Amino acid sequence: MTETRPPALATWLLKHAARGDDALVGDLLEEHRRRRSVVWYWRQVLTAVVVNRSSEGLVVLGIVALFLVGSRFSVPGAHADILRLLASRAADTYLGPLHILTGGQLSGVTIFALGIMPYVSAALMVQACALIWRFLNRNAKKRRDMPVVAVTWCVAILLCAVQAIGLALFLERTSAINGGLGIVANPGWMFRITTLLTLMAGTTSLMLISDQISRRQIGNGMFLVFVAGIAAGLSGTFKPLLTGQLDPLAVLTYTAMHVAIVGIVSHGYRRAIAPAQLA
Repeated sequence: MTETRPPALATWLLKHAARGDDALVGDLLEEHRRRRSVVWYWRQVLTAVVVNRSSEGLVVLGIVALFLVGSRFSVPGAHADILRLLASRAADTYLGPLHILTGGQLSGVTIFALGIMPYVSAALMVQACALIWRFLNRNAKKRRDMPVVAVTWCVAILLCAVQAIGLALFLERTSAINGGLGIVANPGWMFRITTLLTLMAGTTSLMLISDQISRRQIGNGMFLVFVAGIAAGLSGTFKPLLTGQLDPLAVLTYTAMHVAIVGIVSHGYRRAIAPAQLA
């Protein structure tokens, strides 16, 4: 009598969700060989997926809630009402996809306005430099590996600082050009430094959350934080998408492309994270 094989897709999902739990995979495969039905096998696989991935889902929901709370707090020195008006208008324009990627925070210049994008950009640059470093030192007798995690953090903080100052200058210039709009109450170095510290604190907190998620092996921290930001940003673009002010296909393509890039970058960076480096 020929041995029936379990559904290939279900087996792939099972191995993906089991996270190295070979005993669970072996038990279900053994039960299927004992003439358990395909429906039973699929039910067990889906249960394993839900149970093993429930922690990641709860983490994403928690970060989404954090983004939604952060969207209520604009940078000090800027008029929140005017920023919310500009944010609602920006969601209806070509800036809508960018609005989504930052969790709906950038156009409102909230405490999470930069999101985790400086961290992603830094990880991409450092990984590229690490590959070049290994290539240049491939024949060295004593190879020295680049401290990827430490360098990534330094580059991310530097990028965050540059972007924060640039955003502060943009707000001051926009406030001056639009005359009586008055986005910034008191332009000057005090506003720039306050914006710098606020945005750096917001992005750094997301970076810490990301690394803690990866360190505790709950999931891919950088990817989960990024996806949670997109989920929060989508809440403000339903109306433009439904009314046709934004092309749904363009938004979907733009978002999917960035999710794929962040997924690849964060997967490579996660392997560089060691608990000793984050302790």
